[in-house]
Amino acid sequence: MIYTLENEIAIIQIDTHACEIASFKRKDKDIEYMWNGDPKYWANRNPILFPHVSAPSNKVLNFKGKDYKVNNHGFARNSEFELIEEGNDFLIFSLKDNETTYCQYPYHFELIVKYTLQENRIYIDYEIINLDDELYFGFGQHPAFNCPLDSNKKFNDYYIEFEKDDVLNNRLDLSYELFEKYPTYKIDNVKSRIVKLSDGDNSVIMYFEDKYKIFAIWTPMAPFICLEPWVNTLLKDDLDTRFEDRDVIKLNKDEKYQIGYSFEIV
Repeated sequence: MIYTLENEIAIIQIDTHACEIASFKRKDKDIEYMWNGDPKYWANRNPILFPHVSAPSNKVLNFKGKDYKVNNHGFARNSEFELIEEGNDFLIFSLKDNETTYCQYPYHFELIVKYTLQENRIYIDYEIINLDDELYFGFGQHPAFNCPLDSNKKFNDYYIEFEKDDVLNNRLDLSYELFEKYPTYKIDNVKSRIVKLSDGDNSVIMYFEDKYKIFAIWTPMAPFICLEPWVNTLLKDDLDTRFEDRDVIKLNKDEKYQIGYSFEIV
């Protein structure tokens, strides 16, 4: 089901399936900023990466001493969320463990997602609640933005500008050739907290917290680009390690984990 937030400047639609942004537009521009999930290229739009980011190449993870078959980036991207609260400028959704999630991830949890629209900026806040004795998880974002935004421009007209010196001269010029060399362009220990996707006229400006240690950029040679802040990630060639022993977040009984990011469309 689709829910809408709207003000004088912008309108955004959120789908309960995967709790994804289905559309984000400014009212003064005839531009759709979000990728539409065309399965010809990639059927997702801006999935939440939970309870893990990436996956080993064999798609098997060991939880509590038992092997489980998993999907890349976890199950939140394919789950149905429930709207639990709404206001004039916000929507709050929830995902709790169920029979489907428990077959892939044997923990009890609640994942709460709050969307707040202020002018042309969407704030997205997450809370992971441990409903088990212990909870181990990874976390990240995977939003996909149309590239080009302007139909009169090309993918190669776009660049990503970094707040700090994470790339040469703080700027990464986009081209499909770049992603032939680096299928996922990944910056470990990223220093910037602000990045901007732009063609010089139209932009997406993203802001993310210090908890996000990795910044990834990805496209399947398609008319969109993903800007992905991650807290952590799994390694493709790590096939045997217990999930609990990897670089993951641990919550003790009754603990909560909070994190968020935002982006504005310009």
